[in-house]
Amino acid sequence: MSYTPGDLKGLIDSTPGVALLVRLAEYYEGRALPEKGIDSDTAYDCPRTQLMIRTAVKGSRIGTHFHTVADEIVIVVGGRGEILVNGTWMPVRAGDVHVCPRGIVHDTRALEENLQYLSIFTPHLPPGTDINWLPNEPATVVADHAFARSVE
Repeated sequence: MSYTPGDLKGLIDSTPGVALLVRLAEYYEGRALPEKGIDSDTAYDCPRTQLMIRTAVKGSRIGTHFHTVADEIVIVVGGRGEILVNGTWMPVRAGDVHVCPRGIVHDTRALEENLQYLSIFTPHLPPGTDINWLPNEPATVVADHAFARSVE
């Protein structure tokens, strides 16, 4: 079927103009990870949403924070770790989904093994990010991502 996106009723935009299929097993198998920290790769980027493929390397923690603009949906696809949910560290593994509305404090850590997960931000993170770090909380290095902050 052929159509012109501008002719479709209700279609505001079609950016990007192609679909995406990510084969996660192959992606993770071929990805070189840092020795520590969070590896983050933006796989899909459009005006409405953003998809990041991530690995929290064993022994890493992002740092306690909240977002002011974007909601974050985390889908755990491999490994094990913990996510701070409503003030309580909860164990997570493949198949778990964490929905975190903007303004809600959260954190992610991988204590015993690498934690592989997808982060979906909606709406799209603003330029320079919308992260608000909580003071006196440790943060790790987030590789390849704009909100990276170094451990001191």
